[in-house]
Amino acid sequence: MKPEEAALLTYDTNSSEFDSVYERNKFYRGLFGYKQTVTKNGKEYNYEKDGLMDEISCIRIDDSVFIFGKKNQEKVEEYFSSWGEKVTHRIFTVIVEDPELIEKLRN
Repeated sequence: MKPEEAALLTYDTNSSEFDSVYERNKFYRGLFGYKQTVTKNGKEYNYEKDGLMDEISCIRIDDSVFIFGKKNQEKVEEYFSSWGEKVTHRIFTVIVEDPELIEKLRN
């Protein structure tokens, strides 16, 4: 399998820029999704909401560092840009040579 271009994302949150902990959590929930359990009338209901990283094929390299397919770059850029100065991010083009990683990024 020949090497393939991908995008590497690194980001950092500027905690002092967020209006509240709620707003900061909203950023992370939008990025990673969340699970919620609600008990009502003695029954338990489980909800799961996908975030951006669930919607695209990506590989987590470290805290705040991901590699994803170039086809998703515009979607990722839009999400991070929508948070303005509250979140700084950079996207770099990288070459992936590992066949397993290339296959994961294609899915």
